[in-house]
Amino acid sequence: MKCVEEQESLERQAARPELRFSTMAAALDWLREHKAEVALGTIVVVAGVAFTLAVAPAGFLVLSPI
Repeated sequence: MKCVEEQESLERQAARPELRFSTMAAALDWLREHKAEVALGTIVVVAGVAFTLAVAPAGFLVLSPI
């Protein structure tokens, strides 16, 4: 069972790729172009700071600090 759990964990990590950008402007530009492709909860790293993708109450896609 431990092996199966580890395999499932690795599969979940592979399904949630980590995006890395040097500036917030680059991250926002990428998100605007790929908003249909991104999954909520994806980790985005901008200049060494980690954010996660979330939806604001108004329906906007936002980068939320972790």
